[in-house]
Amino acid sequence: MKKLQLISALALAMSLIACSGGESSGTDNVETSDSTTVDYSNMEQVNLFDFGVDANIQLPKEDKGPRKIQNSATESVTIEVNDKFGIEINPFGLTVAEKKEELDGDLVYTIEYIEETADKIVYKKSITDNEEIEAEHHFFLTKNIGGELYSVQSLPNVFSKKAIDKRIVSAESLAAVNPS
Repeated sequence: MKKLQLISALALAMSLIACSGGESSGTDNVETSDSTTVDYSNMEQVNLFDFGVDANIQLPKEDKGPRKIQNSATESVTIEVNDKFGIEINPFGLTVAEKKEELDGDLVYTIEYIEETADKIVYKKSITDNEEIEAEHHFFLTKNIGGELYSVQSLPNVFSKKAIDKRIVSAESLAAVNPS
């Protein structure tokens, strides 16, 4: 009889997990493929299907401020939460090399690369010899979703390095809904 109860309890637990659809409440710490742990405790998973992207992304919880997700005229998806969070997801995105070429061709700003990998750059834009205009920190990364290259970048607001790091956590969570 106890074995039957244990099997029933196990079956019930498995069915509850299966029925949840795998959605995260945002309170989980997730271990990535390179064994680092990412804290999503102040975020919640949002599906972007209604905006033309068959993917989910972790975004700040709505108690952090009003969330605005919209398609732009250039078919990108902009996501803003309050005035402190802003990213843009571009289908048919640039590669990191193409973005660096674009940045290096800027005649106004000096670009300092803070972090660089094959699929991500974090950089600081500043105007040389101008202390009145605050330096801007930005990121740019690429994600493969359903065989298509997407680029994700910070919106052109003035953000600190610490604020950009939080956006990178969100951007890096972008993943296909049904990866194959």
